[in-house]
Amino acid sequence: MNQSIQSLIFKLGLGAFILLVITGFLPLLYGENVQTGWWMISHATIAPIFSILVAIGAFLWVKSVGIGFKDSSQNKCAKKIVWVYLIFFIPNALSILFSMNTWFPSSIQHFLLQVHFYTAIGMFLLALLYLNFSRQDKG
Repeated sequence: MNQSIQSLIFKLGLGAFILLVITGFLPLLYGENVQTGWWMISHATIAPIFSILVAIGAFLWVKSVGIGFKDSSQNKCAKKIVWVYLIFFIPNALSILFSMNTWFPSSIQHFLLQVHFYTAIGMFLLALLYLNFSRQDKG
């Protein structure tokens, strides 16, 4: 795949991530304890699109820069940040999927929501770090 498609996937994923951050954290900043209404509908609509873009983007990223930390034009810290981000993404996505089912008692569902919340915060901070390191690489 050419670089323009990979760049488009990255930009769409970044846009979806920003929308998820807005719909996920803004209601909490307004003082709501739980996400409801249009915030929840928007967040739940954008999330699967973001998940697909992360999967495609991760595949293309690994294909372009490689799995290891050798022979890469990308900053090693930025590469480590991406790997940690992808590792955080797994419990983030699975915790919310499992919390929406009745397979677990309410105490476990509450715990899964907390896992989703804290991994989302971690992903947000990692995204900021990655953007900082990638900006430093360009000059």
